[in-house]
Amino acid sequence: MTAAPTNPAMARMDAHLARDRRMIESVTFPPNFLARLDAHLARDGRAVATPRVRSFREFLTAHARVPIGGGEYGPYTFAGREALGAVVDTIDHVLGSLTGNPLKDSEIVLAGGAQFGKTILEQNLAAYCAGCRFLNVGVYLPDDELAGSIVDAKFRPDVVDQIDWFAALTHIGKSINKSGRAVNTKGAFLVTDGERKAVGLFRGLRKVPTSFSLDVIVRDEEDDIPRDKAKFLSGRLSASTLRLQIIVGTQRIHGAGQNRKWEEGSQGVLLVDGINPEEHWPQICRAQLGPVPSSDDPQLTYEGDFKRPGSPDVVLTHTPDQRYYLAHPKTGKPLDRHRVKWLHRRPDRLALRRYSFRVSQLGIPAIDLAQIVAHWTRAVGDGEEMISFCCDRLARPKSAAQALTPAILERARQVTTFDFGMTTPDAPRVAGLDTGDRCWLVTRERHADHARLVRADKIAAGDVVSRTLALCARYQVGALFIDERPLVNEARMLALALHGWTDFEFPRVDWTSRDCYVSLPGGTAWDGRRQVWKNLRAAVVRFTRAKLGAGLRQIVVEFEADGRRRAVPGIECNRFETIDRVVREFLTPAENVMEVRGGKLRQTPALLLPRRPTGAPAILETLDAHLLTGSQREKDKAGELGDYLDAVDNHLLLAAAYAALADSVTVGAGQFGPMFKPVTFRPRLARTLAARRERILVG
Repeated sequence: MTAAPTNPAMARMDAHLARDRRMIESVTFPPNFLARLDAHLARDGRAVATPRVRSFREFLTAHARVPIGGGEYGPYTFAGREALGAVVDTIDHVLGSLTGNPLKDSEIVLAGGAQFGKTILEQNLAAYCAGCRFLNVGVYLPDDELAGSIVDAKFRPDVVDQIDWFAALTHIGKSINKSGRAVNTKGAFLVTDGERKAVGLFRGLRKVPTSFSLDVIVRDEEDDIPRDKAKFLSGRLSASTLRLQIIVGTQRIHGAGQNRKWEEGSQGVLLVDGINPEEHWPQICRAQLGPVPSSDDPQLTYEGDFKRPGSPDVVLTHTPDQRYYLAHPKTGKPLDRHRVKWLHRRPDRLALRRYSFRVSQLGIPAIDLAQIVAHWTRAVGDGEEMISFCCDRLARPKSAAQALTPAILERARQVTTFDFGMTTPDAPRVAGLDTGDRCWLVTRERHADHARLVRADKIAAGDVVSRTLALCARYQVGALFIDERPLVNEARMLALALHGWTDFEFPRVDWTSRDCYVSLPGGTAWDGRRQVWKNLRAAVVRFTRAKLGAGLRQIVVEFEADGRRRAVPGIECNRFETIDRVVREFLTPAENVMEVRGGKLRQTPALLLPRRPTGAPAILETLDAHLLTGSQREKDKAGELGDYLDAVDNHLLLAAAYAALADSVTVGAGQFGPMFKPVTFRPRLARTLAARRERILVG
């Protein structure tokens, strides 16, 4: 049998194919080339096969990869960061990852120190929500520059480039417009499997967020995000059935920002063998002297050295190679930082879906104790370093710009204990009222060597006149100082009613004349020679004295209402000095505030607070929050402290400041008038003042 004749054309084709095959086999393709080629093909419209990921925990442990040094990446693990396991499980619980029943309108707050793994956590959460659940997710940061750097330097190399199937789904720099088409958007990423789509965003919050509808919002570094912009974020969730907000960051200010969000939640704290480490620092830290830990090992002190309990002798000071461990502050029993549990101090808020966690570096074994001790030894001699240590290492707020702290407020409750609303017979009482959409009333009682804040009330603006009059009568308040703005009419109505001048038409007089002396109904008088009021019962307060040290000035505020000439007492003062007066009443020589009373240096707070037992009125928690937040001061670029912050939740602090001002002008000056009796005001006057809101003439 003879062979078939060779076709010259086919022979040439076989030769070309053999040559091409040899060329292809000689080429070294980069890792995952075929997977990446498939990803590019998928972007042209082909469906992408993705693994089934049941939960965020599974996404982290089975798919996420993290930097391990030297440019290498390794699998994500909870080893050394066991504390974050409960946080991840809470996220899965809210998302309904395992139950299929998401918990709508939940809020998860993670208040932590520095470098505990929050950035990796939130970036992989964005990938999981968009890539596995197809939920629209937005990560909001303080500014766009930071957001842009996160995408380029973190999200793309650490997440997208590490998970092949997720990279196949993802288009960086793309989002969807209102018509459903993909458009270029900086800081965004579009995820699609050919059938479903989801958008992720990394955005700064220097302007009001618009355009995008989201299911999950992550707020990173709450203390640095502008409050006036953050309040609009909830509107981005309106179309969602989930509406989850996650707030992550470092606590810096007591009662504000991240700390406030943590306190409004379940207040979860980490326990290491039953001990919360950050609340027992530094005594919880010991230096190991022998081959194994011993109860005789010395403890770290507030001075930054190591001493044995009860001994004044320094055993050793910090060295980089020294071995440290956590131990029970009293028994010396070593504590295992890997064995952690969570305690929610406000478990009632779990039912409200307000979850909050505090993670300090002491609860993260992946962070070496030696570097924490080294930082502490620097911090004990440097105020700025101490602020950094408390915020970054202990995850507890501390600020040089904040005058009041929870410890200072607690001290004001320990000098003499009394209950909310409890008054002392015959003790003079004054009050201050801060006005606005909500009005805030603080009642203050004068004692021989101190004052007591006996009551605080929140009042609706529409009910402020009748409610304030009733409270003043009930608690026999002798003088009320009222914030004149923004409720100008209501403030003046109160001043008229409390003096009994609702039916009185004022004479036409020159109030500025030194020869003027006007006696008015109820025993109140204007002394023109001294330019002061006698027997004041109420006054409106204006922050018109701009210069520090200018003191206060008593004035007469004239206006017309109900066709009659009217007048009420007024006080012009400086805002900083008015707030500072009441803030300093909480401070003692321990805070370097020296005040001599009765020839002696005052050692205890001048203003005391009612105790806060379990079940105490909720307004007491609000009171503490307003005192803490309002005691913050502005800082210039050089670090110099300026005025007390404005446009923050400080209403009860301002009300307390007005009450302290009333105390100094009336009780302190010996010009305290008779106690109030129940009073009434004419409804016609109230209607007329409201109708003429824009026509009131300010004296």
